Amino acid sequence: MESRQHDTGRPLGGITVLDLSRMLPGAVLVRQLVDLGARVIKVEDALTGDPMRLVPPMAGGTGVGFAAFFRGVESVCLDPRQEEDARTIRRLARNADVLVESYRPGTMERWGLGPDELRVANPSLVVCSIPGYDPDGPCAGEAGHDLNFIARAGLLDHLGTPDAVPTVQLADFTAGLLAANAVLAALVERGHSGTGTKLTVPLARAPLPWLSWTTAEHLAGGAGAAGLLLGGGVPSYRVYACADDRRVALGALEPKFWARFVAMLGLEHLAGAGLDPGHEGDAAATEVARVLAAEPAAHWLRQARELGLPLTLVATLDEALTDPCLGGHGIRETVLGPDGSELEIPGPWLPMHPSGSRRVPGLGEDTAAVLEELGAGSGTAAGTPSTTRS
Repeated sequence: MESRQHDTGRPLGGITVLDLSRMLPGAVLVRQLVDLGARVIKVEDALTGDPMRLVPPMAGGTGVGFAAFFRGVESVCLDPRQEEDARTIRRLARNADVLVESYRPGTMERWGLGPDELRVANPSLVVCSIPGYDPDGPCAGEAGHDLNFIARAGLLDHLGTPDAVPTVQLADFTAGLLAANAVLAALVERGHSGTGTKLTVPLARAPLPWLSWTTAEHLAGGAGAAGLLLGGGVPSYRVYACADDRRVALGALEPKFWARFVAMLGLEHLAGAGLDPGHEGDAAATEVARVLAAEPAAHWLRQARELGLPLTLVATLDEALTDPCLGGHGIRETVLGPDGSELEIPGPWLPMHPSGSRRVPGLGEDTAAVLEELGAGSGTAAGTPSTTRS
């Protein structure tokens, strides 16, 4: 099977990825590989597809979350529980460079698609599994979602908002980012050895990098930079409210910045309190808060900019999307939904290697074309759609 998206102008040009994963962790991984030039063939259930397709709001007949992660991939409907389709997936894997899956441990093996079996037929294959828990650990078969994993790892308790559920999926995104690093490293190693490998990136371990510094301090018997300096425990690294109820983030850890900042506020006597985590620091923060609350945020931001100080508005998402310091409109891109309509999604995470395709695939629209490449015909046991990409 020859790639129809062989793009040698980007780092992963000529690399084919077979994606059997579902939901966010695999999506985060796949989006990065697409941006780097890989061809991604996504295997989906013929009835519903990846569950992200059904999560509202919808645009172009598809959930916008699915569009944000899977523009530029090819969609093939195959059911690995059906033997005929499992055989087709095995044939696809023989011609792939990377296979991604996120099923519970043992599931792929039951279908005859276990990493060891696939790598017998294709020794150069890199298989990346993203299970909930370590397949060899005591929790291997347990169910879970992002909230469960950050709770178990201690990250939820450490976020400082009791009983609050984060609005970003920390474990899912981190697992996808870690998996991308692992896959890229495995491809480099394969270039030296000629053989692929089996990678496992459990979601339950994904929160651990967020806690590395804090955990080291905890094990050493106390809190230091992570727990105090970077956790809001000193007045020079905090969020303060202004007169218009807008908030500003102050990152004046360096003594020169703090001294310049308090001088701007007419509080020169606080120049030595910026890094104090105790009573003196709390008293300084109270004074700073009182002065900042007397004027709107724009007033202080203008003065801080003139003085070169690290004072930043706590922006809304709408403001961030048009912030020229973040690339302005460069952090958005327009893609075509499955019905041909235009919709906006977040732009490439790796702007130096933007995705070549801006098309979001309809469910199964590439099935016939991919199977024709494979020489397998267009009919499968899953009853896959036969529409092809126009």
